[in-house]
Amino acid sequence: MKLIERYVFRKLVSASLLTFIALGAMVWLSQALGQFDLVTANGQAITTFLEVSALLIPVLIAIVFPVALLISVIYTFVSLNGDSELVVINASGARQWTMLKPVLLIALLATIAVGAMTLYFSPLALRTWEVLITNVRGNIITQFMQEGAFVQLTPKLTFHMKQRNQDGSLTGIFVSDDREPDKTVTYIAERGAILENPLGTFLIMANGTIQQRSKIDQSTSLIEFSSYAFDLSSFTASATTPTLKPIERETGYLFHPDANDPYFREQPGQFRAELLSRLTTPLYCFVFALIPLLFLGQAESTRQSRTASAATAVLLLVALRVGSLFIPADTSILGAIATVALPIGLSLLAVLLVLRGVQLRPPESLVALGERLYGRASGLVGNRAPAGAR
Repeated sequence: MKLIERYVFRKLVSASLLTFIALGAMVWLSQALGQFDLVTANGQAITTFLEVSALLIPVLIAIVFPVALLISVIYTFVSLNGDSELVVINASGARQWTMLKPVLLIALLATIAVGAMTLYFSPLALRTWEVLITNVRGNIITQFMQEGAFVQLTPKLTFHMKQRNQDGSLTGIFVSDDREPDKTVTYIAERGAILENPLGTFLIMANGTIQQRSKIDQSTSLIEFSSYAFDLSSFTASATTPTLKPIERETGYLFHPDANDPYFREQPGQFRAELLSRLTTPLYCFVFALIPLLFLGQAESTRQSRTASAATAVLLLVALRVGSLFIPADTSILGAIATVALPIGLSLLAVLLVLRGVQLRPPESLVALGERLYGRASGLVGNRAPAGAR
């Protein structure tokens, strides 16, 4: 790689990483906070929250990295033109390949990274996330680990504890069981603990009383105990893996799905659409890198604003990417072929146009409209001068 190519490549890499970190942090934080209430409301530790949040990272990379690549290409070439470096590069007799090579290289690296996410790490993370969230939501026992609160495990079963100690033991236990039709049973104990063994899950209470009140004649009986086991097995979540959706399946499974899979029986086309999405999503890294190069790769006068060109490139990419989502890949063979051909064809076309020295420009009407809007906005800001300055 030549000196100029290395220089451009370093600028692209640094801009891509910084943009990805900034965008990724914002997206991750917004998604992680959504899981915080779910985890804490079910009495889980902070480690569970961190685990749930970390499982979002592979999916986040696949979504954010192409956008970060787009922004980095725009920033790099606008910066090169603004500092008159593109003029120097063109004046030195450098070929179009000089600008194209570093862009292709970083797009290739991004494609490998995103491909690793979509083909392996994202499905793995989604499967693990689904199992973890199912267990968090399904294990009702974790819900009553709230100090000082009266928690209803069922409409007729209420639990309360005064304190949960660091060793896991409980103090000040109160349980009201109204599930039997003829009596209400109340358990009060000084202390207790949760015990799990092959026979099930039990609340072991020590030094307490059992009060039974008849619903028929309102008679009451009181029993003291030194130790009592209250069965909680019916409230524990099963450790079985939930039924997985196509997006959570391994990539190899999508090639040959089980005919008895409930999702496959209902929507077999979704498996093909998901497989094509995993294969083509990484290829859009080339599209997101090359389209901005078509608009910004040539040197222009620093008096000419490149905002319209950058905005046009972004709008074009948004239209192409959103449009690709509406291709009926799940129901049509032609749609499946179009899904694969679109990113490949766009990338090859962009490479051909760049090598021929073609530079796309936004319509003059769009440029004029942007300048008018910018002028009006500048005028409004300029008119807001402090009263003392008049």
